[in-house]
Amino acid sequence: MLLPAPPPRSLSLLPLARAFSAAPLARRAASQQKQQHSKRQGNSHYARSSPPHTHRQRYPGANSRGGGGAAGRGRPGPSSIATPQLVSKLEHHLEQVWAKHGAPARSLRQLATDLGVDVRTLARLANQFAHAAQPTLPGAADGDDLQQQSSGIEWDLDAIRAAYIADGPDALFNATLATFLAWLRVHVPLPTPTRAHPLPDPGLSKLHQLAAIADRRFAYEDFPDARQRRRRLILHVGPTNSGKTHSALVALARARTGAYAGPLRLLAHEVFARFNEGKIGDEGKRTCNLVTGEEQRILDPDAGLQSCTVEMFPLSKRLDVGVVDEIQMIGDPQRGTAWTSAVIGALCDELHLCGEESVVDLVQKIAAELGDECVVKRYQRLSPLVVADSSLGGDLSRIRKGDCVVTFSRSNIFAFKRAVEEKTGLRVAVAYGGLPPEVREEQARAFNEGSYDVLVASDAVGMGLNLKIRRIVFESLHKWDGRQEIRLPTPQIKQIAGRAGRYGLHTPVSPSAPDLDPAEAADAQSAGDVLGEATTLDAVDLPILQDAMKQPTVQVTQASLSAPFDSFKALFALLPPTTPLSRIFALSRAITRTKPHYRATGTVQLGEVGDKIAAVKPLTFFERYTFGLAPVNTRDALVVDTLVRFAESYARGEKILMDQWGDEMGIYDLLDRVADAAAQQELARRESSSSSPQPDWKPTAAALLTRRQAAVFTPQMLQSLESYHRCLTLYLWLSYRLAPIFCDQPAARELRNRVEKAIETALAGIRFERVDRSRGAKRNKARFAAQEPTPTEEAGRPLDFLSMLEKQV
Repeated sequence: MLLPAPPPRSLSLLPLARAFSAAPLARRAASQQKQQHSKRQGNSHYARSSPPHTHRQRYPGANSRGGGGAAGRGRPGPSSIATPQLVSKLEHHLEQVWAKHGAPARSLRQLATDLGVDVRTLARLANQFAHAAQPTLPGAADGDDLQQQSSGIEWDLDAIRAAYIADGPDALFNATLATFLAWLRVHVPLPTPTRAHPLPDPGLSKLHQLAAIADRRFAYEDFPDARQRRRRLILHVGPTNSGKTHSALVALARARTGAYAGPLRLLAHEVFARFNEGKIGDEGKRTCNLVTGEEQRILDPDAGLQSCTVEMFPLSKRLDVGVVDEIQMIGDPQRGTAWTSAVIGALCDELHLCGEESVVDLVQKIAAELGDECVVKRYQRLSPLVVADSSLGGDLSRIRKGDCVVTFSRSNIFAFKRAVEEKTGLRVAVAYGGLPPEVREEQARAFNEGSYDVLVASDAVGMGLNLKIRRIVFESLHKWDGRQEIRLPTPQIKQIAGRAGRYGLHTPVSPSAPDLDPAEAADAQSAGDVLGEATTLDAVDLPILQDAMKQPTVQVTQASLSAPFDSFKALFALLPPTTPLSRIFALSRAITRTKPHYRATGTVQLGEVGDKIAAVKPLTFFERYTFGLAPVNTRDALVVDTLVRFAESYARGEKILMDQWGDEMGIYDLLDRVADAAAQQELARRESSSSSPQPDWKPTAAALLTRRQAAVFTPQMLQSLESYHRCLTLYLWLSYRLAPIFCDQPAARELRNRVEKAIETALAGIRFERVDRSRGAKRNKARFAAQEPTPTEEAGRPLDFLSMLEKQV
């Protein structure tokens, strides 16, 4: 959602060279990476954030001796743990940390420091809690049901088990801390003020305030207007290509007012265009506005319809109909909170939720809790999907037109592009998560229209792009998760495989359109063009694919829930002023108390980004929170450094204008290099096609040099363009929230469009990417399939620079 505008700052146009010099940027980025590595290696006192794949963040005081072993330092726990073993660990944790006699445990001392409370007060209360809590553990020898009920202490073992598997023993501290605060609020009330003691103990008072902030069991009370009406929730569930989203959009087209919310701005763009062109239902053209995090197209302020990303759903606006797509994302640790807010907060008479069968039980439970009606409509796939009886046997020459090769490494994508082109002579498009959505859509459009024959894609193909794919070919069913090779989750395998046969190969459909109109699907199916097939490159993976496609749906059992801004602000006010934002947000997640079908998530990015700008002053908490919400890829050092520079300029009140900023960043120079390289390649292509050299013709060094210059597109160039695109997207996002400083929106949008075109040009020009996979022989397939022997490998042949250069050209 759009945050309210902060108070205006004084503006100036001071020189930006010192802030945006390209060379210092590179040095700062390198230095930043070294510092981050150093911190990861040296700061073992606090529990670290989970690896990227877990999308979790633990409270930094949880690293205690009582936590148990090395895993207490932030390593994940086992893949499973039985209930008796988990209860035993909780008992041990209570004894060693919360009931410890003598000097308080290190984690309690750290917690007292972080909260700014007296450690003796905290240790005394912790000891009381531990003795009350131990008998309430399931199966405790000295406990009984009456004692558990009278204590008011509840242990959600399913949630604790899931957290323990992801986070290790740190999860025990977090769960116990949240339970402690809930117990404290009930059993240790604040004493009534007297003349002798007019003020309560400050430590106890602060703990009570923390407990109040942490209680999110009734999060639906954040939306009182929505609670004043009994809404009708309509669940449209089914597999890919079942028409579920189209049915919901038809209902939206018939409404006087309403909004569509999708997970990607590609989908929001597509629905926006289809409504304005009259391509949804029989209602004709409907004026529809577009609102995403970094773009707003208000065609008519009084228009009844809006298409947006889920985070931008108009929760405060009364609507007849709302449509929320990909509702299974409600359980996503990072973005799921936006879906949860839409479900419990949308002011709609009818709220259509489209997605997978996996979410039905959860949504029904939420609807019952809210007092809303819930109707479930189930859909069947409109075109058949089969799993092949055999793999490709590792033979890339068996790739055929209409195939999509799915691989899970950015470098592997280009290696397979090259290998498939060399083995088959087919033209290959690419799509992966690092590409701007607009470029991904253009690559998909070219593939759908036949300009390309084959698509090589990452798992990003599983959502947001509707593609005319005959067959999905999994290069592997394992991927690197940042620590090790893991098997692809079954739901993801099924979702990616479901992209096959989505449309008839001769049906003209936009690549990012939501589910196909059933009538269009029937026409395409009658033409025999929409049979979908899934297989694997190697035989070893085929049984995994076959088994995954037979598995039942994995249920989504918890909706992600995040504290609102006011809660973060209140927590910030309670803690010492020097507390890093990452610790504030981690503490918020650790202490949050929810009902069993919710879980506290969604603060990792806020904390990470907040710490990046910790040294920037003066900034209010609201302004730091706003920067923390910005779309920042924290693995991209250039984007992170740009965010810091943006925050510094904002704090100084300096406007950031595109002409000067783009020049200092080196964007214009890079765009010129891309244009020159494209011109050189086109010239080389024309020279090659217009001349037919004799068999004994030998090129001159000058000719070879010209041809070599035509191959100047490098992966590094493409990565730089992608980083610049992220920086410009960040600027546009900030321009809607901190407009006085980020005021050059039209120029930023025009520059971003130029960068997108340059990325498309670079994608077409890259020819010689080699895959570097040191983590197993499977990851070298593409390189070996396409690699020609080097001069030193060819028996007895001397090195010949000109012949090497000619081969590369």
